[in-house]
Order: sequence, then C-alpha cells, then structure tokens
Amino acid sequence: MKKTMKLSKHTFLLLLVSVLFMGCDLKVQESFVFDPGTSELFTFGAKTPWEWIQTNPGNEYNYLIEAIKHAGLEEEFSNTTSKRTYFLVKDDGWNVISNSILNKEFGSNSTLIADTDPVKLRNILLYYIVPQYIDQGPGLLQTLDVNYEVKTLSKDPINNFMTLRRDWNYAIGLNYSEDLPSTSMATPCRLHNYIFSNGNSVAHILTGHARIAPFE
Repeated sequence: MKKTMKLSKHTFLLLLVSVLFMGCDLKVQESFVFDPGTSELFTFGAKTPWEWIQTNPGNEYNYLIEAIKHAGLEEEFSNTTSKRTYFLVKDDGWNVISNSILNKEFGSNSTLIADTDPVKLRNILLYYIVPQYIDQGPGLLQTLDVNYEVKTLSKDPINNFMTLRRDWNYAIGLNYSEDLPSTSMATPCRLHNYIFSNGNSVAHILTGHARIAPFE
C-alpha cells in the first residue's frame, strides 16, 4: 500500500514538471476585466425621449403619454441639446399598486389623468427629470452604495430633489437615503441606459414611483 502511494506522488510530480516546461512558450494571458453591465442597452440616435415614448413600447406607457400631454410637457421631453436624465414610469406605477401616483397624489387608482390638477401633475413629471446626464457608469455615482443628492426640475417646494445610488451590480436606486423623510419611497430602476438626442439624454425605467412626500 505504501509503495502504491509513493508511485502516485512520483507520477504526479513528473506530470506537474512536464506541464510547467510545456507552458514556457505560451503567451501570457490578458488580465480578466469584469464588466458589471454598464453598457448602453438601447441607443436611439437623434430620436428624443418623447418620440420614443409615443411609440408606447410594450403598451406600457399609456398613462405617461397622457400625463405628459395633460401637463403640457411635450417640449421638455423633446430636449435635444441640454443634458438630461429621465426616469420613466410604466403604467403599473401610475394605477396598479396602492401607493401608485394616482392613488397617492389624487386619491384613487380610478382617477382619470384628464381630471388631475395639471400644475401638480407637471411637478410630479418634472421630479423625474434631472438636469444632468447620469448613467450606470461612475460619472456622478463614483462610489457604490453611496447616496448622491441631485436637484430635479420640479418646482414643488417639498419635492425638488432626489437621492441616487448604484449597487454592486451597478443598478440605480432612487431615494434610498435614510436622511429622507419617512414618507419617501425607495425605488429601484428596472432598466437602464436608454440613450436619446444624440447622447444628450439618458433614460431609466421605473415600475413604481419614488417621490419624497405628497406633492402640493
């Protein structure tokens, strides 16, 4: 038994030495670079966010389309020159969950967009627009799991800023800061990096809402 074990060890050493010598002529492999998925998902060239929203991808942006029209914000969503980041809310963020936009801000999931206060609705939509370009990369969000405060375009005195953070998988989350009011709602982005307006605008997709407190 002992003899068998010695032969096995000897054989293993011979094989190891052989492999080392045979690999002397091999080229050194390039170091592996981990890509956390920060590449652009969709690039739409000169098309504006408003042009894309009107195509109603997946039939999931009916409320957003109607809300933009009712609030008179077509021009703001048609930006082509200024840097913008848009957080676009799908239909289920407007009228499905109990704390949806229509329920929380206007009292009922069955509320029609046409019956809402256009000024209040305007500030809600402008809350989801940040006047700078923020994608999943480490531009503004340099450090993982750190909350960065950013100003929005909303004129509401209570709701005019949000916090953004990105996690270890580079997913962006809104309003996860513990310093925000207790009425704030942490909201993860589901899809990222929709590039519009020749690179001047980027959009991220939400299925819920992320306001700090009820709008005035």
